Amino acid sequence: MKLAKILKIALNMVKANRLRSWLTIIGIIIGIASVVAIVTTGEYFQEQVTETLEELGGDTITIVASTPFKISSEEAVGYEEDTVESSDGSLGATEEGGGETDNENSGPVVYEPVEEAELTRMDVFVLQRIPDIEYVNVNVEDGAELKLGSETTYVRVKGVDPGVWPEITNKNVGEGRMLEPGDRAVVVISNELAKNTFEREIRLNQMILLNGRSYRVIGILENSGGLLGGMGGLFGSSIYMPYQEAYSIPYSDEDMPERERDVYDSIEIKLYGGADYDSALEEIERKLRLSRKVTEDTQDFYVSSSKEAIESTQKLINGLTSFLAFIAGISLLVGSTGIANTMFTSVLEKTKEIGIMKAIGAKNRDIMLIFLCNAAMISLVGGIIGILLGTAAVQLILLLISVKMNVPFEFALSLKGTLIATLVSIIVGLIAGLVPAKNAAELKPVDALRYE
Repeated sequence: MKLAKILKIALNMVKANRLRSWLTIIGIIIGIASVVAIVTTGEYFQEQVTETLEELGGDTITIVASTPFKISSEEAVGYEEDTVESSDGSLGATEEGGGETDNENSGPVVYEPVEEAELTRMDVFVLQRIPDIEYVNVNVEDGAELKLGSETTYVRVKGVDPGVWPEITNKNVGEGRMLEPGDRAVVVISNELAKNTFEREIRLNQMILLNGRSYRVIGILENSGGLLGGMGGLFGSSIYMPYQEAYSIPYSDEDMPERERDVYDSIEIKLYGGADYDSALEEIERKLRLSRKVTEDTQDFYVSSSKEAIESTQKLINGLTSFLAFIAGISLLVGSTGIANTMFTSVLEKTKEIGIMKAIGAKNRDIMLIFLCNAAMISLVGGIIGILLGTAAVQLILLLISVKMNVPFEFALSLKGTLIATLVSIIVGLIAGLVPAKNAAELKPVDALRYE
């Protein structure tokens, strides 16, 4: 029997029992729509979170000072060996007749910093001599009161190396220009600060006051796109200036001492494109330990990688999406049961017709293909409608969120999820219809013709 004939018979079987077919299709629609909605939403949020993390750090490596701690107490604590630790670190015997030290009178154990750790110009020189490192940027961060006319707000200020920062940052300037070597008393500000903070916008070349000192705005960064685009401005700095200028920002409290120059809050590093990431991290830590005369146990700095944070976040979202998709996929199992029930009923109803087709020459394979195509058609129709409904549901949710958060709407469609949903819908139909189709194909013509 020709394939076109088989498909026509299978389609007629679907049309002959429309109500039953649609009731079966609804189960598939619910399952496919749920899977598509969850997978599409998961991929979309993974992309948005990754984009936000890249804006905050991207592929850079950040080094910060990490002051080591030691355990100490307000009073000496006795030891079982009747020894005490002297002030110079040596161990000596207790005085005769002194008896055991009364531990009950000992002060509470507290953690005290050994020494305030700092990142200095020497660390920068050490890092610049590592072959895998392309750029080294220093950061001097602080808070300041921003005044524009009669309005004031509190902002985060980051001093950066104007010759390096434009090369390693993922931020793009929307108006004006980036910082350049030789700039003085100038700043680049975020789009959120310029457009949404005050009643009137901060414009290019306008003067602003930071803790009473004037700075000229030479650049306004582009607005961060995407659903989570504003998060970079929320958690990151709003104002960028040459780090030499950051030392000169006056404190609001006049009694506070001036900032120590050539001391940085953090150092950002960008590697060459072909550099081995893991070995470069090890080399950075090794060279800094040698330079700072510390060991792994007494290390007074911390190296963090945005790449690791991005990968961890992606794994977390992938795991959560897979789990939710699995839960939603259970409804596909229910839908497949409905298909199997429909097919068994169709076999019983078409028993006599099966006998007639076999009597006029239809083979077992033809009968099996007819019922398999019938099941696949039901499942495919449910899958297509489910994909459309699932995609529409995602767009509606994202539209509501974008309106609520006042950000541009972005259409989201998971090609992988759509392809998987289509294949799953067909496979579910074929598996559910396999046993009924096999039973129909194995019917004997004489028994089928005598069936009432």
